[in-house]
Order: sequence, then structure tokens, then C-alpha cells
Amino acid sequence: MANEVQTITVKVRRADPDVNGGEATYQSYSVPLEPGSTVLSVLRHITENIDRTLSYYRSCRIGKCAGCRMVINGKTRLACTTAVTGDITLEPLPGYPLIKDLVVDLSAERGV
Repeated sequence: MANEVQTITVKVRRADPDVNGGEATYQSYSVPLEPGSTVLSVLRHITENIDRTLSYYRSCRIGKCAGCRMVINGKTRLACTTAVTGDITLEPLPGYPLIKDLVVDLSAERGV
């Protein structure tokens, strides 16, 4: 008997300030859930295999820079260290200017 790959739904709040007045919509993606998946690895799967237009931030991938902070199922978490075990909803970090989709402008926080 072959192992069936579990599929999850990833619901992403999408918006681009330069398109449609920045109006936000939610887009859902069906993604295979691999053992050890993180939110970041799921986002990579989406951009590499389903939708290259989805924007998100990644840098250190080890939980040190905190650049990948976002709201994951209603709680602020790091995408690179948050394990995925089922369906998820992703939203940009509130309180910061939106650049696009899950990317916000953190320059004021970093003193830039």
C-alpha cells in the first residue's frame, strides 16, 4: 500500500497597494504536506510550483532575523520555524506599511 501524501489548504491574504487600490483578497492553494514542513517551505512550494506572483520575505531561515514574521492562524509567528500540521491562514504582520501580499516594510523597526 503506497503512502498517500496529505494535502492541506493554505489561505493567503493577498494585496498590492499599486493594484485595485490595495484591496485585499484571500487566495487558497492546495499544497502537499511533507514531513517536517514549515510555513516557509510551504510558501516556497507555492511560489516554485503554483503561483510565482506570491510575495513573502525570507532571509536567514533559522529564526534569527525575524524578517519572516507574519500572522499564522491568527498568531504572530516566524514562517521559517513554524511547523505546519494542517490547513493554515497567512496574513501580513499588522501595524506596518504593506509592500505586497505577506511583505511589510520593517525599515522603521530596523532604523533604516
